[in-house]
Amino acid sequence: MSTFRSKYARNLGANWIAHGANIAVMFFLSPFILHTLGQVEYGIWSLLTVLTGYMGVCDLGVRTSTGRHVTMYLGRGDHSAVGETIRTSIACFSFLGILAVVTGLCVGWLFPSLFKSVPSEFGGLAQLLLPLMALGLWMSLLGSVFASVLTAHDRFDLARAVDLVILVLRVAVVVLVLSLGFGLIGLVAVALGRSLLSLVGNYVLARRTYPELVAWPPRLYRDRLRELLGYGLAASVSVVSLHVIGQTDLVITGAAIDVEAVTVYSVGAMAVLYSGTFLRHIYFTLFPPIQRAVARNDIAEGRWLFLRAGRGGLIFGVLVYVGMIVFAEPFIRLWMYGPGFGEEAVRHAAVVMGILAASRLPLLFVGAGVQLLNAMGHVRLTAAIGALEAVVKLALSVVFVVVFGWGLVGVAAGTVVGRLLVGTFIVPWQACLKVNMSWRKYLVEIGGRGMLVGLLMLAWCLLVRQIGPANTWASFFVQVALATAGYGVLALWLVVPVSDRQRIWQRLSPRERARRRSRKAVVTTPDGETV
Repeated sequence: MSTFRSKYARNLGANWIAHGANIAVMFFLSPFILHTLGQVEYGIWSLLTVLTGYMGVCDLGVRTSTGRHVTMYLGRGDHSAVGETIRTSIACFSFLGILAVVTGLCVGWLFPSLFKSVPSEFGGLAQLLLPLMALGLWMSLLGSVFASVLTAHDRFDLARAVDLVILVLRVAVVVLVLSLGFGLIGLVAVALGRSLLSLVGNYVLARRTYPELVAWPPRLYRDRLRELLGYGLAASVSVVSLHVIGQTDLVITGAAIDVEAVTVYSVGAMAVLYSGTFLRHIYFTLFPPIQRAVARNDIAEGRWLFLRAGRGGLIFGVLVYVGMIVFAEPFIRLWMYGPGFGEEAVRHAAVVMGILAASRLPLLFVGAGVQLLNAMGHVRLTAAIGALEAVVKLALSVVFVVVFGWGLVGVAAGTVVGRLLVGTFIVPWQACLKVNMSWRKYLVEIGGRGMLVGLLMLAWCLLVRQIGPANTWASFFVQVALATAGYGVLALWLVVPVSDRQRIWQRLSPRERARRRSRKAVVTTPDGETV
């Protein structure tokens, strides 16, 4: 397992470094964009992004299915099937890209009618920008095919290297175009350039990593298309469901309240959404080895990976989401308070962040099970549960806002209640059955330990908050550091397996460090002697 641990650590580290860089950019760049554009234009930009995202999730699941089947056929050594899968995917995305641009034209034409609070001078601009963003989406879909080749080879580091280079360029150009006064037009132009660079970068690295790669000309192979759609259509339901749960809030806010409220909700939800991606890397990075274990019919390894993924998500998820619940208001005040985003907006955004962070805690019990079931081909089950959760969430959010008049709180509350009512126990229960694991063991190891460490973390964070007001970044980070240090002790003893704790102590012991240094100092001569 040592080889697996080193490879998993490399891949997870690459994913986290890249996503950590995105979080850092979001942290520093978002206030600049908001204060440069103003609350109205920022709300419009958020709506344009969400609507483009809806087009992206309507890819018939081909993006998700491509990654699964490329990994599966590589595990079997069937390079012919890999090439057919890639060429079929590119052909599908070529058709879907044209459809996305047409959809962008139609939705852009309806934009002023859908969001009546948008000032008239921006309605015509949205009609132009949405088709352009749809074009960028097309290039992103094509780039995802070649990124799947890299991840199938466990080269997450190369895929994330592309992302990091593009991120640096994007930040520089965004600051430039906004400083020059190009506003929304400049942001859309940057998004197009990012998609193009991602496509080129992933293609070049995929060719170097997998010399057998055959991508052109695009062609629809009947068997491969049937496989992609057979898995992908069900998987797309899950993806659409996640998008409905995570992004429909902004559409409801813009249609039922106003475009300025979209900005407030977006600020409150932004950190939660980014952290969700950060934590999903724990599960996503384990998907290729789980898929390979399933392809070999190695249930024991699948069971081991399933439990490791559950523990990993628990360790980091409790820290992030409980911390957000307690520290939401001082964080948003320090981060976003300024012209166009006053004290009332800060309070509302903090409430949204706290509620949405609470809604993510049940996912820590479910996330590993979703990956395992998908890898084993039970995607229809996870899709059905996700679709039901999305419908319940959407209905509750509308009722809370329109009927009860709860405003932004009602939009966020629908997410919490919908998630608790649907799927929290069904998915992990089914996953345990598939790998012959005791349901009671998973309930205790993940659910019981998670609740215990979560409650202790909440009490500890509330105690830390009593130190004093976090009215400067220095005092805020001191409180966060204290909360994190205390949680580290709690997680180490309550969540980390005994074998891993022993390994940690061994690596930290002076004797073990000295032994590793002496082992590195040993040199073998050409005659076979060691010195």
